[in-house]
Amino acid sequence: MKKILFFCAFFCFMFTTYAQQYKSHKVAKGENVFRIAKRYNTTSEAIYRINPTAKDGIKEGQILAIPVTNDQEFKTHVVGEGDTVYNIAKRYGITTAEVYIYNPEARNGINLGEILKVGKLAKEVATAIDAKDHQGKLAVLDSLKAVPERKIVSFKTHKVQRKETLYGIANAYDVTVDEIKKHNKRLYSEEIRKRDKLRIPVYETGVAISTAKDSISARVSTTTKYTIQPKDTKFGIARKHGITISELERLNPTMNPDFPIGMQIVVPSTVFVGYEELLESGFELYEIKPKETMFSLVRRLDISSDSLLAINPYIKDGLKAGMVITIPKSKVKDSLAFDFAEGKSINLERKLYNFTPKKVAVMLPFSLDSLNMEQRQDTEDFLRAKRGARVALDFYSGVLVAVDSAKEKGITIELDVFDTKMNNNPVHLKKIIRDNNFNEMNAVIGPLYQANVELVAQELKQYDVPVFSPISKKESKLYGNFFQTRPSDIMLQEKVISYVQNDSTDKNIILVIQEGKRFEAVKEKLIKAFPQAKIAKIQEGNFLLRPDLEKVLVEGKPNWVFLESDDIAMISNVTPLLNAKAESHDVTLFTTDKNNAFENDSVNNMHLSNLHLHFPSIDKEYEDSSISRIPFVERYKKKYGVAPNKYAVRGYDITYDILMRLGTADNVYQAATYEGTTEYIENKFNYAKKVSGGYYNKALYLIRFDENLKLTAVD
Repeated sequence: MKKILFFCAFFCFMFTTYAQQYKSHKVAKGENVFRIAKRYNTTSEAIYRINPTAKDGIKEGQILAIPVTNDQEFKTHVVGEGDTVYNIAKRYGITTAEVYIYNPEARNGINLGEILKVGKLAKEVATAIDAKDHQGKLAVLDSLKAVPERKIVSFKTHKVQRKETLYGIANAYDVTVDEIKKHNKRLYSEEIRKRDKLRIPVYETGVAISTAKDSISARVSTTTKYTIQPKDTKFGIARKHGITISELERLNPTMNPDFPIGMQIVVPSTVFVGYEELLESGFELYEIKPKETMFSLVRRLDISSDSLLAINPYIKDGLKAGMVITIPKSKVKDSLAFDFAEGKSINLERKLYNFTPKKVAVMLPFSLDSLNMEQRQDTEDFLRAKRGARVALDFYSGVLVAVDSAKEKGITIELDVFDTKMNNNPVHLKKIIRDNNFNEMNAVIGPLYQANVELVAQELKQYDVPVFSPISKKESKLYGNFFQTRPSDIMLQEKVISYVQNDSTDKNIILVIQEGKRFEAVKEKLIKAFPQAKIAKIQEGNFLLRPDLEKVLVEGKPNWVFLESDDIAMISNVTPLLNAKAESHDVTLFTTDKNNAFENDSVNNMHLSNLHLHFPSIDKEYEDSSISRIPFVERYKKKYGVAPNKYAVRGYDITYDILMRLGTADNVYQAATYEGTTEYIENKFNYAKKVSGGYYNKALYLIRFDENLKLTAVD
């Protein structure tokens, strides 16, 4: 299922055979989420989805909701110094074969600090928790019915008639509502309309579907009294206690229909978690008004229906008066649905568990239709003339090495490659998508050009297929399935500015900014960030005179200079002046954009080194001597006979990260919620999701020139 499911919090007792179950866990001293996940045979990400505040850390005594599939708990062991599978098995009275059964990844070796399952824990009898001990706490229950897999043999098309409902259509075709939505993705966020054409799956006959009928007697084992509070509604109370409104009414046959404050009613006994503990910064609760629709709500909130559904997945079945949902706070611009700190590093290779085959598409502008591959000279001339094709081939070479590397980790990949031919080619792109099974893809990498990649994201949005933009730095139109892997220029600027702001005390900030309209925005941003900064006077023709520089420099205090320019003449004029003053003054150079002008031969790199130039970068810049020792480079040289360039490295890093995320989650949407940063050869990734839609990689580097032209990643 290619969709991401977010949960607020789920606590419940045993359901029926096919229903999702949850239990509460009290955090013990020294436990972390990963170890708890191992104990209950689930994943850290599943626990984070149900307990969002756990992303900020957990503490002893805290209560967590844990999803369980078979109510079985496991003993766990943290691998210590000198541990082997044999001695661990002996310590816990099990065989090495059992260790491997519990931990299939251990066949590839175990690592210090790794958490292993080492046997089953005896089941305990669950006891009801009195709601009176948890005043003000809420329980939100959302069971997901697990349905046995059935083979689809074909699809029927159903044209929606007036007054038809999704439930009625599902019953008519003997399928579930969710099965219809699975093959008509937009129905997760939109209502059906007259004349809609729906794809209805036709299943292989002879396979029975279990609907796991949900009786109230099977679900409610113990009850307690609940006192109606201000703003309570039947729907809200039913949701809090994991039952429907009709079930609430059956539990309370004599309930006053006016629902007066202070009235006591019967509700199931559960563990409660308060909304205030679940709301993240920038969000608030909202109660749906009578006759309010999804259309009117998203229009008033000014966000997409996809984004609202991502925050409140249970509204996919429609809005009801009295329903309480989570919305972005008013006047909060560009709030993030999740946005984790960049500092924490995570190694996905050690968390692989999903080894189902992955289908990945690569879409790049090879322009093979205009290439005569039989003539070597024609091929060489073609590549010299077509920069896009050169970049595509380099990027793709890195993709192939990443696929090989992932296969060694046990990940099976079916790679489909498509030639997008040229920029702004919508007819050809739509034909590729129409003629191939893109709805089955786990991820699409490319196209390269912004217009093309946005078109593909738009076309594949109906299937919820994630599309990764590999190189473009332009902001997207915020399609919910769009992943921008390259941080934007604004992020690069803010990286340097925030670094200087965090250490600007007792610093003399100087701005040397090229004249012209294109530099007005960055000048305004720097002045706003550093209102006390001194602005060096730039002469006509973009030159800085020595006297004008001396007016803004001070002795006995660090001089931190921002140089913002793309004029080779200006940069080659300013950097020698600063370098000369560095002998008598403490001067450090910064720029928010180290563009190609800084790479020109007219700019002396030794000056940049002496001034310890700091600049933001989407990737590390290794020296040939250091990168040559990396296994990827050795593999690449062996495969292609040359060292990889930056595009080949980027192709490898992006693809390998996607494959590792697919191997550690159900889909990349789930994997995008990981707390922390993944890092590979030259690139790192930390995805954040804006409420308005779209995923952005905010992980980047701050690079510093050190002595002897050495480049160091500062932050």
